[in-house]
Amino acid sequence: MDVGKEKNTGINLETIAHPESVINDLDYNDAMRRKKNLRLNLFWLCLIWVFTFTAYSGLQNLETSLVPGIGVYSLAAITGGGLISCIVAPAIIGKIGAKGALIVSWICLAVFVASNYYPQIYVLLPGAVIEGLSTGLMWTAQGAFLTTIAIEYSNLINEPLEAVLSRFFGIFCMAFQSTQIWGNVISSAVLKEEILVTNSSTNNSLHSPPSFCGTDDCPWDKLGGNGTQPVDNIPQWRVYTLISVYLGFTLIGLIITIFLMKPLNSEGPNDVNVGKQLLATLRLLVTDIRMALLVPMSIWTGMEQAVLFAEFTRSFVACELGISYVGWTMICFGVVNTVSSPLSGLLGKYLGRMPLCWIATFVNLGVLALMRFWTPSRNEIYVYFIIPGLWGLADAIWQTQSGAMVGAIFSTNQEPAYANLRLFQASGFTMAYLYSNSLCEYIKLYIAGAFVVFATLLQTIVEIIVRRSDNQVIELNVRY
Repeated sequence: MDVGKEKNTGINLETIAHPESVINDLDYNDAMRRKKNLRLNLFWLCLIWVFTFTAYSGLQNLETSLVPGIGVYSLAAITGGGLISCIVAPAIIGKIGAKGALIVSWICLAVFVASNYYPQIYVLLPGAVIEGLSTGLMWTAQGAFLTTIAIEYSNLINEPLEAVLSRFFGIFCMAFQSTQIWGNVISSAVLKEEILVTNSSTNNSLHSPPSFCGTDDCPWDKLGGNGTQPVDNIPQWRVYTLISVYLGFTLIGLIITIFLMKPLNSEGPNDVNVGKQLLATLRLLVTDIRMALLVPMSIWTGMEQAVLFAEFTRSFVACELGISYVGWTMICFGVVNTVSSPLSGLLGKYLGRMPLCWIATFVNLGVLALMRFWTPSRNEIYVYFIIPGLWGLADAIWQTQSGAMVGAIFSTNQEPAYANLRLFQASGFTMAYLYSNSLCEYIKLYIAGAFVVFATLLQTIVEIIVRRSDNQVIELNVRY
C-alpha cells in the first residue's frame, strides 16, 4: 500500500535516494536549452545579414551604372560616413544596446534603398550619408553579437574560444559573402529582358561608333559607347521593381531583428568615452610603427573592392554589355569569394600570412594588367567572368588575412587596432570613389597596381619586425 501511494503521488524512490541526479538533469537540460538558443541566435544573425546585404550588395554593384555620376558619390558618402561612425559606435551601442543598433542600422539602410526611387543629388546623397553613419553601428553590433554568442557557447561545450570563434565567424562570413550571389541573381532576373534588347541593338550595327569602354573610359568622353547612360535603355518600371524588391528584403531583415533576435545577456549601461576611444586609436597609430606601416594595407582592402564595384561594373560591363549583365558577372565574384574565404583561412595555417598576401598581390596585378590591355568585347564574354572570379579570390585573402594579422600582432590592444583597420579601409573606399569621376580608367588601374605593391612591401616589413621580436623573446626564454 505504501509503495502504491508513492506511485500515485508521483514520488520516485530513486530520486529521493539520489537527489544529485535531479540537479544533474536540470543542469543538462538548461545547458541544452542555452545551446539551442545560442545556435538560434547565430542563425537569425546570419539570416538577417543575408536579407539586408542581399539588398545592399546588389544595389552597390549597380549604383554607378544606375545613376551615372551621382552614384559613385553616393558610395563615397556611405564609406565616408563610416569613418565617423566607427569611432562613435561603441558609445552609442553602450546606450541603446547591440540589438537597438541593428534596428537603427536597418532603418537607415531602408532610407538609402528608398532614396534610389528618386536619385536626384539632394535625395540620394542625404540617404547615402544616413546609411554611412549607421555602418559603424551595424558592424560593431555584429561583432558584439557574434563574439558574445561564441564565448557563451565555448563555456557550455568546454571548447577553446579561438576554435569556436573561428567556426562561428566562418559560418557568418559564408552567409555574408553569399549575398553577392543573391543580390546579383535578383538584379539579373529583374533586368533580364535588357540583355536581349542590348544584344539585338548592338549586333545589328556592324559599323557602330567608337566605344569609350574599358581603359579608354574617361570622364570627359561622353560620345559613343553604351556606358555613358546605360540606365536610359531600361524601362523605368524595371528599376522601380528592383528597388522595391531590395527594400522588401531590407524590411524583412528589420522584422527578424525586432521580433526574433534576442538581446545580448551582457547588454546594459556602458560608459564608453568617445574621446578616449579616438585617443586610443590615434595613440596606437603614432606610437607603434607596426600599425603605421599597416595603414596602406588597410587602405588597399577598401580600395581594391572599389575597383571592382565601381570601375569594372561601370567602365567594362555596363559600358559594353549593358547594365543587365552586371549582376551575372558579379555572381562569379560572389561564388568565388564565398568559397575562398574559409579556404584562405585554412591555407594561412600552412602557408603563412605573407605568402598568401603576395599570392593575392600577384593575382591583383595580373587582373589589373588584363583590364589595362584588353579591349572589352562581347565576342570574349568569358573574360567578363574571369576578372571578377580572380578578383574574388584575391579579395577573400585580403579580407581574411588582414583581420587575422591585426588580431595576432595587436592581441593585447585589439579595439584600437581594429578601429584603425576599419577607419583606413573606409578611407580606401572613399578615396577611390572620390577620384573615380575625375580620372581616366587606365590611370586608376595604374594607381591601384602601384598601391598594392607598396602596401604589400610595407606589410612584409611588419612581418619581419614581428618575427624578429618573437625570436628575441624565444632566445630570452631559453637563456633564462
